[in-house]
Amino acid sequence: MPQPEPLLPPAANFTDYISLRVNASIWPVAMQTICHRHGLPTDRLVRFGDGTDSADGSSIVFAAGDHLVIKLFPPYQSGLCKADLTVAEHVYGKLSVTTPRIYVHGNLDGWPYFVMSRVPGVYLSKIWDMLDNKDQLRIITELAEIVAQLHALPTNDLPLLDNNWQEFIATRIKKCVQHHREQEVPDHWLQQIPGYLAYAAPLYPSDFRPAIVSGDIHQYHLLVTEQDERWRLTGLFDFDDALIGFQEYDLAAAALFMMAGKPTLLRTFLLTYGYVKSELNERLSHRFMAYTLLHRYRPFNWVREDFAQGNYNTLEEVARVIYAL
Repeated sequence: MPQPEPLLPPAANFTDYISLRVNASIWPVAMQTICHRHGLPTDRLVRFGDGTDSADGSSIVFAAGDHLVIKLFPPYQSGLCKADLTVAEHVYGKLSVTTPRIYVHGNLDGWPYFVMSRVPGVYLSKIWDMLDNKDQLRIITELAEIVAQLHALPTNDLPLLDNNWQEFIATRIKKCVQHHREQEVPDHWLQQIPGYLAYAAPLYPSDFRPAIVSGDIHQYHLLVTEQDERWRLTGLFDFDDALIGFQEYDLAAAALFMMAGKPTLLRTFLLTYGYVKSELNERLSHRFMAYTLLHRYRPFNWVREDFAQGNYNTLEEVARVIYAL
């Protein structure tokens, strides 16, 4: 018998995928197929984003009613799906906030997916800039406690996560200048990167305790709920960039998005996490800046223009402004 035509087209790389991502006609049919496969309702399928904004992520995500979410990955991003699935299952029920519960996972025409619970709450990004200093300080304290809980979880039984931190960092350093050149960072800044990374080294101690890190914990992946007229952190989601590594990769990301140029917030965050006062110094600021440069999804032009506004000419100056302690 002839095989039925695949519902989803192949996507071997980002170039293939980028044009498909915005195609509004493909995804509802795919989601209906997944729902039928697993006996899920199809009457209230709503996509998160429309695929035109890179902030929506690299996957196709739909709400299936009020309580379920379907996350579909292109074939070339199957590693991200495995990471997200692995960490979500590993951390569920182990943190003081709610994280997604995985119900089922599968594959549709080579596109991996999973169905998970929808974490209730309001995106922290919607209210963060409207909170006063006292409320931000409380949220930051709660966040530090949650990240410390995440980093304390065992990592010895997570074979699907990349766990060679030394190789990961060495590769990111090797590719760093070219990565930023491709994003049209001016030569003035590109020329500084090798020397600055050497200056910030070592980026981690040789005997560090491995942790689950993603470099992607910030207000866009956190949920809050109003309790007794106060906003409290109640949810965390999105683990597809996770790997086994050093804690400061995560801390630098949260600090950039939520504490840039706010030393009181950053100091509180780090002290609550577990640092001692003597460790809050300029060396730490430069390590955070180095991790920002090495991150796969931190365009330097955006970092400098959004978080270090002013007439700064060196990476050292940018680090002191963004990660002021």
